[in-house]
Amino acid sequence: MRLNIDLESAVDISIPVSFGKKQLVAFDGPPAKKAAYKAGSFVGDTRHGGSCNCEVYTFSPHLNGTHTECVGHITKERIFVQNVGLAMATLVTVTPAKGLITAAMLKKLKPVEALIVRTLPNGKNKMTRNYSKSTPPYFTAEAMHHIVKLGVQHLLVDFPSVDKVDDAKLINHHIFWAKNARKKTITELVYVPDNVKDGGYLLNLQVAAFEADAAPSRPVLYKVKR
Repeated sequence: MRLNIDLESAVDISIPVSFGKKQLVAFDGPPAKKAAYKAGSFVGDTRHGGSCNCEVYTFSPHLNGTHTECVGHITKERIFVQNVGLAMATLVTVTPAKGLITAAMLKKLKPVEALIVRTLPNGKNKMTRNYSKSTPPYFTAEAMHHIVKLGVQHLLVDFPSVDKVDDAKLINHHIFWAKNARKKTITELVYVPDNVKDGGYLLNLQVAAFEADAAPSRPVLYKVKR
């Protein structure tokens, strides 16, 4: 397939892991933390006499920023998330009904490799929200079955989980990964600015090299020239 891509149109839709006072936190998790590494007389902070900055970071990919997860998230077998790279994607905006994203809201979509779901309202406070103080949206099981039928391999959402936060069985995760599981990913906690229009894009889904079921990620969208 030949595509005409506008490389200057890149839009980063990731929420970085922040270590400041105001930061994103999901599932009542602890905030991300950092501290200068110390060993003997060495301190990894130039503000305190160190020769360089060397910090130790404590955070969870699932709790503190945009992350991509693989089927290893729900298996006893330790399966690690891999870098995804390029995929054709569709961005769709929905207004959840009482927190639910239904199949009817997605019925006009065509088959696509990657699906990005933006929810309304879409305030910038999504980037620093403490989700323990609010109830995030989630898919109905019917909606997830519809997503699978569309052939979606990479699902990206702007909320903490494709399942209801108190659903210990993670039904939607299991539906999504029921077939061809090792090739599929779910990316949660993205933020798509309002000025990015619904439609088709080339997605560059960059995943950090962690040997884990999930890793911090940076999804970047590019306009496809017609």
